[in-house]
Amino acid sequence: MYRRAALRGTGCRHASLYTGVKSVSHVTVPEFKRDVGEFTVLQQMGTDGKPLPGIEMPFSWEDAIRMYECMVRSSVYDVALNEMQRQGRITFYCTNHGEEAASTASGAALELEDMVWPQYRELGMFLWRGLDAQHVVDCCMGNEGDDAKGRALPVHYMLPNANVQVVHAVLGTHIAQAPGAGYAYKLNGEKRCAVAYFGDGAASEGDALSALNYASVLKSQTIFICRNNGYSISTPVSDQYAGDGIAARGAAFDIPTIRIDGNDVFAVYNGVKAARKHCVENSEPVLVELMTYRVGDHTTSDNSSAYRTDVEVQGKCVDGKLPIDRFRLYLEGSGKWNAELEKELRGKAQKEIMAAMKSGEQKLRANPTEMFTDMYDKMPWHLQEQHDAMHEHIRNNRDRYNVSKYRGL
Repeated sequence: MYRRAALRGTGCRHASLYTGVKSVSHVTVPEFKRDVGEFTVLQQMGTDGKPLPGIEMPFSWEDAIRMYECMVRSSVYDVALNEMQRQGRITFYCTNHGEEAASTASGAALELEDMVWPQYRELGMFLWRGLDAQHVVDCCMGNEGDDAKGRALPVHYMLPNANVQVVHAVLGTHIAQAPGAGYAYKLNGEKRCAVAYFGDGAASEGDALSALNYASVLKSQTIFICRNNGYSISTPVSDQYAGDGIAARGAAFDIPTIRIDGNDVFAVYNGVKAARKHCVENSEPVLVELMTYRVGDHTTSDNSSAYRTDVEVQGKCVDGKLPIDRFRLYLEGSGKWNAELEKELRGKAQKEIMAAMKSGEQKLRANPTEMFTDMYDKMPWHLQEQHDAMHEHIRNNRDRYNVSKYRGL
């Protein structure tokens, strides 16, 4: 009490006791803090597809239909490409089932000038920004139409003309890149932000914590969007962390943070829209945690039945809990959608992806030489040695390889 009185007497009632902390008073007995209070969850549409009291649709009907179409196309493409991987026509795939609203509605809430660093479950955002079925397939096949020239894994899309960076194969490394760009936007006085998407598993990587700290200290114009879908491959969140989700980490770094029902299109759109507004108007980072559920396997290399039950998954798939179902109920209830339109959309999306696959299979594979390009202005000696050794091997073994399938060989 004496020390508190001394602070008041000097006119520094709210001054912190030490540099770098917010404590303004001493105590005489040990006190241990565990949390900062509840993070409420923004929800604006019930699982019955009806907006909650006082909530109105935050976008035009044109955008509503377009968002729904992106979500359905994402789902249809997922089914087709997952089956094609099982047929051996592509090597790997990663579905977005159950997370279509988190990706699509957040992407719609951003502005085109915002630079995005995606993870690998943002197909809805890519479709919203203009990625088409042919680019999806070409990337998954690694053929000559692939923007990455066959050098990346399937689903590692990019859309540079729409300000979307390439998906990174190494988990979490992209998160630390976004706040660097966001800081540049701040220094240049630009009303745009950098956006990093990632999952709850990637949030456990050191890159994520470094990124949050960097953005917090330098007040980088960055939005961190975490899809908390319950699993990091086979590791449930109960085995990943003991704290209050990912949102609590925002509070630890003094970053404004919001937790949202990630299957609610209205809530995701409005929440991310508000996050963007705060980010650019106050020139500081924002953390968004989208609560959703990964319905499919982690990838085609995974078998989720080994670590979760069918009962658990089915419990998340009842009417209105999944984002596509919930948004469809809303559109149908508003008289803007019906079974005939649904059938037409799904049929069209199926034709798009099958036509893209047929076209993609007729294209040549990328030239292996391009494994060595685009990194250095002048190829260093060690890469030149590998380049020459590869071509010598191909020349001496042309009869062992189907070189006619590769461009330039």
